[in-house]
Amino acid sequence: MRDVYGYDLHTHSSLSDGRNDLLCMLRSAEAFGMKGMVFTDHTFNNQGAEKLLEDYSAANLPASKVRLLYGTETTIADFSGRPAVSPSLLQRFDLVLIDFGGILFQQFADYSDKKSMALQLFDTMMEVCRIPEVTILAHPLNFGLAPLQIPLSLFTDEMLENYADAIRRHGKVFEIMNQMYFWHTSISFEDFHREYSRVIAIMKKAGLRFSLGSDTHSCCGIGNLPWARKIVEEFDLIDDLFLPPQWNKTRMNTKLQECAAMTC
Repeated sequence: MRDVYGYDLHTHSSLSDGRNDLLCMLRSAEAFGMKGMVFTDHTFNNQGAEKLLEDYSAANLPASKVRLLYGTETTIADFSGRPAVSPSLLQRFDLVLIDFGGILFQQFADYSDKKSMALQLFDTMMEVCRIPEVTILAHPLNFGLAPLQIPLSLFTDEMLENYADAIRRHGKVFEIMNQMYFWHTSISFEDFHREYSRVIAIMKKAGLRFSLGSDTHSCCGIGNLPWARKIVEEFDLIDDLFLPPQWNKTRMNTKLQECAAMTC
């Protein structure tokens, strides 16, 4: 099978909150022997999405053996599950990831009961699966840190089975993010790994597709996937791994070329 570990589907550059520019990211990917990489810089509103498309179009990166895609990691705007960026803008990226982040987390300010918070998160998770512009669910269940501090154990097997069914029915991809423990450092790594393994077992049984991403915010972390690879091997997910179908040999896809021609 193709070398799926040579592809990183979740990276950030200095165009959002990463440390290094696109060229430095590309050169590092080349040095590390990567086969493909997706830039997935953050977009929190339409203005930011438009600016990111412009910046991608102006990057003028050199030809490379590393296949590049120009995507975005957008975020959820509210409990309805709608993205913070309009569908028309999301459609102009090569690949769209969506996460649960600060914009949504702030809306839990009036909640005090953890179980109620978990139920609300579950309802929103189900709705997010319906968004047609989204392909990958970025680091699902990343609720272990402040301000939420929701442990994985509050999501029952039944809830996770329903979630897995929604992901499958709507054709979404469940990301295995190499730094997932970052979101659950209030417990030991062993406890986290055990709970996350429960999640993955349920997702595997439902027949989901999985993606691998480092979520790196610097050139040093591109392709850093050892823990994600361990999960793949433990659960025999190699044939369930997703790669974008439109990997380019050129710098930009048609949509971004059109964007450049129109100066976005």
